[in-house]
Amino acid sequence: MRILLVMPHFFGAPIPDATNRSRLASARAERLRSLVAAICSPHQVMGTGTYGLDHGQATAWRSTSPESDVLDLVVCTTSDAHLLDEIQGLHALFRHQATGAEPMMLGFECHKVLRGARGQYDYYGFVEDDVVLTDALFFRKRRLFDQRFGADALLQPNRYEISPTGPVHKLYVDYRLNPHVTARYQNITDTPHLEMPFLDGQVSFERTTYPSAGCFFLSAAQLDRWVDGPHFLDGDLSYLSPLDSAVTLSVMKTFRVYKPVLAHAWFLEVLHASPRWIGSVPRIAPLADLVDER
Repeated sequence: MRILLVMPHFFGAPIPDATNRSRLASARAERLRSLVAAICSPHQVMGTGTYGLDHGQATAWRSTSPESDVLDLVVCTTSDAHLLDEIQGLHALFRHQATGAEPMMLGFECHKVLRGARGQYDYYGFVEDDVVLTDALFFRKRRLFDQRFGADALLQPNRYEISPTGPVHKLYVDYRLNPHVTARYQNITDTPHLEMPFLDGQVSFERTTYPSAGCFFLSAAQLDRWVDGPHFLDGDLSYLSPLDSAVTLSVMKTFRVYKPVLAHAWFLEVLHASPRWIGSVPRIAPLADLVDER
């Protein structure tokens, strides 16, 4: 499988009281750790440099697979507002593409990179610089879904945060949103539920009021549909913010977007390495049981 991932990365001149963590002076170390994890994780989970240590023969054997994966990662930046100079040892893992874009518009430069690579890959991904892939079967699960439901249906992962202390140890941060926020862009009553066999059971998927995940991944057929459609680079920034619009809006308007239901959220998920919500959940939201979501 050939996969292209494009990542917008920005860290501007630190401002002590900034609300955006990409400009927050005290968040610099966290943002650097998140960036390292986001760049390394696709290579780690896809096995592009995986070995097994043979103690008896004092040899490290390279892992081979009948279906080898090829991963290319492009990191897009603007001016000198980035942390790439601090990770020189990782430069072999990605290609740096400098741009002159406004910081809030950097994601749309990533859209152009995806368009320029059309026809060269099986999957194309947009991944924010704090989103970490943790599942070696991620793209195979996507392929199962895509083969079964076609290019009209886009399966988004569930983005999660984790904490060593309770009561919430794992939080899916983009589970649901007030329906009116996305109702103008999508009709979630159109084919609202899907099911697919997996291992010894069924996995359920639902149209989601919150299609955001800090990333999206398109098959080759979906990339064609997206680029050729009316919403690609249409200049619409009306979904939450320009940053959110770049990572969510045009794909939400182009596809029927699904996520695994909460009980099956593990099926397709990504880690948010710069946590924002999990520490405050007990203060801002009551903890409740979901009776039935399917």
